[in-house]
Amino acid sequence: MTQSDIIYRAFGELYNAMQGDSGTAKIIGAIAKAKKPETITVTHNVCHVETDWLDAIERGLVFIGRAIDEDRQFIRSEGEVKPIEKVRRISKESVQHLSRHSDLITREQKEDIVPDKLYTVERDSDYAVYENKFLYLLLCRVRDFVNVRYEAIVNAYKEYRGEYEVTKRVETATRRMNIAIKLSDEQDDAISAPADSECAEAINRIDKIRQSVSFYLRTPLMLEVSHSPKIGTKITKTNVLMMNKNFHEALILYEYLLGYEEDGFTIERKVETPDIPEFVMHELAVPALLSAFLVYEHGLGLQAYLQSEYEKEEARRAEEAQKEILKKLKALKKRIEETGEGAEQYMLMLEERNAVLEKNFKLLQEAREKIAELEQTIEKLRDEIGVMQREIDKLNAEKQELIEEMKRAEEEHKRQIEQMIKEFEEKTAALEAAHAEELERERAQARQQYDELKRQSEEQIASLKEAQAAEIEVLKAAQRQRLEDIQAEYRQQTDKIRQDCDNRIKDSANRIKESEARVQNAVDNLGKTQGELSVITKERDVLSARLTAVRREHGLLTEADDFTTEEGFNALEHEFEVLGKMVREEWTDVKRILKKEFYGGIRAAMHTKKPKKSKEYVELCQHVKGRNGGDESEFETVKVGGSENSPQAVDSADDIRDESDA
Repeated sequence: MTQSDIIYRAFGELYNAMQGDSGTAKIIGAIAKAKKPETITVTHNVCHVETDWLDAIERGLVFIGRAIDEDRQFIRSEGEVKPIEKVRRISKESVQHLSRHSDLITREQKEDIVPDKLYTVERDSDYAVYENKFLYLLLCRVRDFVNVRYEAIVNAYKEYRGEYEVTKRVETATRRMNIAIKLSDEQDDAISAPADSECAEAINRIDKIRQSVSFYLRTPLMLEVSHSPKIGTKITKTNVLMMNKNFHEALILYEYLLGYEEDGFTIERKVETPDIPEFVMHELAVPALLSAFLVYEHGLGLQAYLQSEYEKEEARRAEEAQKEILKKLKALKKRIEETGEGAEQYMLMLEERNAVLEKNFKLLQEAREKIAELEQTIEKLRDEIGVMQREIDKLNAEKQELIEEMKRAEEEHKRQIEQMIKEFEEKTAALEAAHAEELERERAQARQQYDELKRQSEEQIASLKEAQAAEIEVLKAAQRQRLEDIQAEYRQQTDKIRQDCDNRIKDSANRIKESEARVQNAVDNLGKTQGELSVITKERDVLSARLTAVRREHGLLTEADDFTTEEGFNALEHEFEVLGKMVREEWTDVKRILKKEFYGGIRAAMHTKKPKKSKEYVELCQHVKGRNGGDESEFETVKVGGSENSPQAVDSADDIRDESDA
């Protein structure tokens, strides 16, 4: 019978007894029907166990049992050379060994060869074959695999937490009660099988698996294999493991467990607040009323009074029972006399009364024995109290002695510390005196070394300063000469560039004047086409843009060239567009022709031939000449810094195109 069964039975009897009294039942009903109801909160775990691994293990255990029943073994042969007197059995191997080792034959007896020693072979059955070791490894893995999950599932399955809270006020004609109860109950070994039957069934299956594994591990074969060296987790798939049905299924189970990475179960924590039926409210009122009674009983010290009243009531009930039996006997006797029937029924009643008397006597005897036992227990406790009191006194005396000993030890310790401090001070003073003399000598030597090093350092610094000053003067003279050369070269280049710019500006100005004249003539001569006027205007814009670019490159812009105004900026933007369009249209072909002419000149120079102008180059020159009215100066500006076939011309052309693209 479990604890829950005992409590359930006792509470049922108590509740029925309370309901038998109308007054008590009325109070219980008043507590249950109070306005503020009770609240019950239950927290428990619901385990969902996946059955795939259970099915796999249960199926595999069947084949494991069959594999164990095969009782696989091999015969181990161990040979040893023994004296002939100890040899009990001769085999084929003995004869073969003797034929190869004739030195064992040392004597002859009546034409028979008798060796002194002989090779014998002993064959023993060895069950530690690889397949049996594999079965042992598999069983151990199944045991560990299942135990880990079993413990986790069972711990979660048995975890329970219950909370009960009630706050009520109950008033009757003669009683006023304020009830405030807050209960929290946590259990780690609760029985919740009726609430979670699915998990309970899974736990039973797991428990059966554990029992089966434990049974297989205790078989004689596995016990024998457990003493042999173990194999590793990397299994060698022998022919037996692959071809034998039982061992092959065991291998499948091993690989399944080896690759199983899930937990195999999930735990759902549920918090529920169920509705409380009316009859449960009446039952929950019983503990409150019982607590009030216990406070009343122990608060006023009514234990003895209530015990005596209980005994009186029990005696009254027993007396009433006996009176009832006597009444029945008298009535039966009277009936027997009146009817003249036998006394069998009368004897039955007497036996019943005797049984009651015997029961009461037995209870009385038990009470007396219990009283005697209690008196002995009291006497024993008194003796134990005396012994404990004497032990306490002894411990107090030992404590006092220890305290005094600690005081003495503390004083001795202080004295030793003072003595050690004094000795340390004396040694320190002696060491300081000796150290002071040695330190003074070392200081004198250090001062001499320092003065010598300082003198050497000053001499080295002075020589280095003189050498550095001479080098600085030489560098300054070279730098001044280099600066003068750079300035002279800069002035020459500046004058040359300025002269070149002036010449180019004058040429550009002349061409602009000629273009303006041609434009004016074109305007005056209305017979010219609009296309010629556009060409002339375009050429003028190109020349104007080139002039502005040259003047800007050499810093010759004047106040008249103000591009900050709207009109000046628009003109500058128009010149930029015209010049860029001209470069994009003509530069590709011009560059190709110039490069071709340049490389042709190089090849001619390498073969010591006179360079010839290509047809395309001649046409380009004629085109430029025709566009400028017979003036080739525009084309000459492309060939800057050398002849028409020089590398400088091509590089300058590339620079012009790069600037145009930018």
